[in-house]
Amino acid sequence: MFEKLTFDSPSMRVHGVLVDEDIDQVREFIGLHRREILDDGRLVVDFAGSTGIDTVTAVIVFDFCREMKRAGVRVGIENAPETVSRLFDTLAKFESRSRKEQRPSSFREVFESLGRDGYEFLSLVVTFGEFLFETVGSFFQILLTPLRIRWQMVFYYMEESGWKAIPIVVTLNWLLGVVLGYQAGYQMRVFGAETFMPALLGYSITWEIGPMLAAVLVAGRSGSAYAAEIGTMQVREEVSALRVMGFDTFSYLVTPKMMALLFVMPFLVLLANISGLFGGLLAGTMFLGLPARTFMSELGKALIPLDILWGMLKSVVFAVIIATVGSFMGMRVRGGASAVGQATTSAVVMSIFMVILSDALMSLLFVHIRPGLNM
Repeated sequence: MFEKLTFDSPSMRVHGVLVDEDIDQVREFIGLHRREILDDGRLVVDFAGSTGIDTVTAVIVFDFCREMKRAGVRVGIENAPETVSRLFDTLAKFESRSRKEQRPSSFREVFESLGRDGYEFLSLVVTFGEFLFETVGSFFQILLTPLRIRWQMVFYYMEESGWKAIPIVVTLNWLLGVVLGYQAGYQMRVFGAETFMPALLGYSITWEIGPMLAAVLVAGRSGSAYAAEIGTMQVREEVSALRVMGFDTFSYLVTPKMMALLFVMPFLVLLANISGLFGGLLAGTMFLGLPARTFMSELGKALIPLDILWGMLKSVVFAVIIATVGSFMGMRVRGGASAVGQATTSAVVMSIFMVILSDALMSLLFVHIRPGLNM
């Protein structure tokens, strides 16, 4: 027999304090009298002999009352202390809010949501444009006074974003070169045109795949790290402390990251191109029977120095995008640890999107620049 609950139809009286350790007894008591309450059609939960109730136990009682209401039982709560009433009111508000979120949205709500999302997007674009303008301005300003450059931090970020990224950039581009060379050569071999594989591979790697894959990998590694680093500083209010002390946060936090990527990105792209072409060479010699001398000869006929240089030039734009987006998302952090995680995810997604968008625009420009491609 459970002493803290008694039932005298239609009243279920609570005695003492229902704590979380009473969960099993409360559920057993409810199950024992459920049928009787349904038959009677009325339930009164009387807290006259109680001084309080723990949260988990209150949720069980609240859910039981809600279940009875749905079954057509008239439910009432009497003589509840202020703390108990406040707890049940909170649970009721949460339930109504959940129902509101679950119900189908009207056309007006959908229209308002689209407008709100569009306004937030435009606001984000404008804010990012202002941030980019201030970052570039700070970058050129600090170039005029080289003594202000934090070379120690620049070298640190060069090591983190460049040197430590070499293994994954080289490995993935080499594997992609092997796969692309094998698949392209296999298809061309059907028509007896496998000697054209080096040209196709060279164009694909140097124009698009090498620079693009290197930028995506750096965005995932370094862009996310920049957002997490500055976001953590925002949570700890270290950025505000720097502003109070008179530091220029752009030249102190953002510029070293951008300078580091500007130095290392062209070399990462060059390594990506070399490893991708070497992977294609391996695929041609091992799987297609294409001699290495023939591969190099056909590759030399297809490529010109501008093909290699263009990918390295594109990497400069990618470096500015990755450093700026990562720092921008970190600066926007407000709240706690969850906000840092959201900023990190947003930095990677936005960086990759802007890298692909800028790459598409520059590819259209390259058509009119490279000799032999004018359309």
